[in-house]
Amino acid sequence: ITSSFSTAFVTMKFSPELFLSFLLSSSILLGCSSLTLSSSGTSKVRRVSAGPLEISALGCGTWSWGNKLLWNYNPDQDEEIYSAYRAVRDAGITVFDTADSYGTLELNGRAEILLGQFERRYLSEISEGAGTPSSSSPLDALQSMFFTSKEGTDVPKQQQVATKFAPYPWRVTRKSMVNAAQASLKRLEQDKLALAQLHWSTANYQPFQEKTLWEGIADVYDEGLCEAIGVSNYGPKQLGKIASYMEEREVPLATAQVQYSLMTFKDPVSRDMLPACEAANCRLISYSPLC
Repeated sequence: ITSSFSTAFVTMKFSPELFLSFLLSSSILLGCSSLTLSSSGTSKVRRVSAGPLEISALGCGTWSWGNKLLWNYNPDQDEEIYSAYRAVRDAGITVFDTADSYGTLELNGRAEILLGQFERRYLSEISEGAGTPSSSSPLDALQSMFFTSKEGTDVPKQQQVATKFAPYPWRVTRKSMVNAAQASLKRLEQDKLALAQLHWSTANYQPFQEKTLWEGIADVYDEGLCEAIGVSNYGPKQLGKIASYMEEREVPLATAQVQYSLMTFKDPVSRDMLPACEAANCRLISYSPLC
């Protein structure tokens, strides 16, 4: 069910060794669309286009990071989560899906904070020579694709944060979306998002808010706070509408994220999303791609 317009996000909450097993099995379950073999025979997570962006064909979701209620998170797990983060980065995955609502109660926004902290730590370890897996590592077969050579120095591909902004009922002005993006960047301690996404559509329950959200997320792009915009949990019809609006605004709509797998494909809305993405010239991102 994958094509040149689809990629997948996976929520990480397990060890580096389990991640490798997942990555290899998912390449089979996803029609071998995510991994390629180099001329030397090493496995690579291939890179794909998404609007003006180039992203990894597999992404990492961060829903569990900071979520006490559903995932029983506590800060003592951060070191284990970082180990999984390193495994993901070493395997060549650069795109990380998160949200300003990820993290519960006093930990709201925790996922973004961790993403920023983890990337700074990872780059520091790489620069000190501590970040590359040893030849005995189970990830060794994957790590070589992560690096590009620049004047004899191994340089990691840039982390790409894709943040979703929740359409809270109090976000009823265009400026509220710009403020939300600025708050996310402050938590990340970064200057620009790869993707600024609308978390879900309000068309079915608060339709007057929908157009304001579109205007606001387009303003986020115009303010230089993101490289492109995306949507999450939009159906085919709403995707077509927002795609037309963004085309008028000359704002690149790069992705549309939905739950999409063999188990959900019988749903007509799910089946219609890939053609809708092709019509909108954006990439379909599947969350929960294996269930």
